Amino acid sequence: MDIERKIYSKLIEWKKERKGTSALLITGARRVGKSYICQRFAKKEYKSSIIIDFGNPSTEIIDLIEYESYDLDLFFSKLASF
Repeated sequence: MDIERKIYSKLIEWKKERKGTSALLITGARRVGKSYICQRFAKKEYKSSIIIDFGNPSTEIIDLIEYESYDLDLFFSKLASF
């Protein structure tokens, strides 16, 4: 099994186990395909998605996470507007 299918399988496993009850943070070396596999997974597995690249977040995003994440519905609505 190639590494892309192995990682994708792990994402599918996470989706089945967590059933939307948790967020997913993917870390690793630069330029190895993290964003690519996340975007591909999100497109295939969900109607809509938000991908946040913490490598270069705006001050608005940082403030939103820090001060307005208590109401998740409102948080994701505001996040989607960025």
